[in-house]
Amino acid sequence: MPDENEQKKGRSRISVRIGEVQVELEGTYDNIKKLMDKELFDFAKGLQEATEQLPSSAGITPEAAPKAPEVTPKEKTAPPPTKPPAIAKALSQPSSVPAIGKTTEKKSQKKIVSKAMVIALGLICIILAASLVGAIAVYMPMASNLESQIAEKDSTIASLNSQVSSLTSQVLALQADIEQFNSTIEDYKAAQEAFNSQAKFYGDIISLNVSEPLFEPRNYTLTENASGTIYTGNILYAGYITVFVESTSNTTYLQVAYSSYAVNYNQTVTVGTEGSAAFPVLPGGIAVVVGHTEPVDDVAGTVSATYRY
Repeated sequence: MPDENEQKKGRSRISVRIGEVQVELEGTYDNIKKLMDKELFDFAKGLQEATEQLPSSAGITPEAAPKAPEVTPKEKTAPPPTKPPAIAKALSQPSSVPAIGKTTEKKSQKKIVSKAMVIALGLICIILAASLVGAIAVYMPMASNLESQIAEKDSTIASLNSQVSSLTSQVLALQADIEQFNSTIEDYKAAQEAFNSQAKFYGDIISLNVSEPLFEPRNYTLTENASGTIYTGNILYAGYITVFVESTSNTTYLQVAYSSYAVNYNQTVTVGTEGSAAFPVLPGGIAVVVGHTEPVDDVAGTVSATYRY
């Protein structure tokens, strides 16, 4: 008997043919052993040898039916004596012996074919069962491994979803903080703009760059050698005022008086028929006076003033 190594290297072939149906399994011992173990392989090999010894269905043919004896014409003879009706009926029926022989042969043929068919179907079922067992043995660990990987991935996905939810909450909180910061920044910007405007305003005041009318042009009429107060009011910032006058007297003068921060101020400037005079002022109440020194009545004129601070 060849050793196991030579048997593994050699090629084997299992073939069963029944009529038009043929089942073949060919390959090395190791390849065939992947589908069936050694005992099943030896059983299938023995099954093949037993099947090859069975007579082929093509070799079984029914015996030819016996030919009827030829009838040759003969000379007319006297008719045979008449037989009884029962004997004639029995002779007229065909003999059952040949029919029994044919039935036996057909049953033997069917039994052989049925046995071979059962063997072939059994071999096919064994091969399919071995293939199924092999497939289950191969793919069950793979399926278990895949299920384990899927469970692990599901756990990872759930953890990542939890992290995403947490990060989303943080993002929403940060967005709310950003909106609050933006609102605060807008408030700071508005306050800064107001501060800048106020700083510019005070800078202009320090630089005496702000001016506005102290009062609109006013008409006046004076008697001889007289004066009249044109404006009284409060000054908010230190600066100066400029008074403009048009008069019918050459002796027309302008006078500004106030008392503020322990300073008593009173100054007179002659401007004639047309002119202007500037007077420094401090915050507080002031008075603007216009007059003349001529001995005539009905001295008239127009006075206006600009406040610069």
